[in-house]
Amino acid sequence: MICNRMSEILGFACHPLTDDGLIAMVDTPFRYPDGDELPVFIEKLGPQIRFFDDGGGLLHLLRRGVSLDDHRKTKFVKNIAEPHHVTLNDSGELEIWSTEEGAPAAFANYVSAMLGLSKWESEQVGVSTDLSLFLDEVEVCLRAWKPKSVISDSPEYKGISGHVYKLHFSLDDGAVLAVNPRHASVSSAAKKLLDIRAVDQYKGLQIIVVMDDRHDKQSARNEARVLDVVGSVIMMSVLERQAGVIRLP
Repeated sequence: MICNRMSEILGFACHPLTDDGLIAMVDTPFRYPDGDELPVFIEKLGPQIRFFDDGGGLLHLLRRGVSLDDHRKTKFVKNIAEPHHVTLNDSGELEIWSTEEGAPAAFANYVSAMLGLSKWESEQVGVSTDLSLFLDEVEVCLRAWKPKSVISDSPEYKGISGHVYKLHFSLDDGAVLAVNPRHASVSSAAKKLLDIRAVDQYKGLQIIVVMDDRHDKQSARNEARVLDVVGSVIMMSVLERQAGVIRLP
């Protein structure tokens, strides 16, 4: 009886969108924090299967007020999706391709990526600083502070767990991670850095953690104590002074 009502019980259903049935929309029980549905579309092209969101992920974020008007501001979306082998294509769609045999694993990866995006949104509730703007500010300050250093985006490190992490910047032979002082963000950063530090190759890696203290200095100081164990924490206000940034009162 349960098997006969599986779709009704779990909330999964498939609706063909074309007459030939090669493109369909899948209803799922997965949701964003505000209750919006996580879009799941499936397309068959020859021997290949594509799971995609038809641009719904970026559209949802835009409706929530997230600025996504250049490639840097969509970088966090790519960072969430790529560990699950999901890509953000030039049309603004999150997608993953597979063979029919590999479709179950591809679907699981697609859902994991979309749930990762939902989790990111949950963690941003109440955050006053736009992440993409914060990263822009950190990069500008790093370049002003260390004009002769080699700085690049999104260096990758494989943790002892086997998970591959992208930090925000490389600084010569070290790495930089920018963090806001919310507990969820700090916990996520600590877990990531502990996993990386557990690898012998990275025990001596210089990791600078830039903590945004400009809106809540006490909270930033408290949370910095957690990250001091796995990185060298510098407050954003200090980094700005090092870079010669003058803020008007």
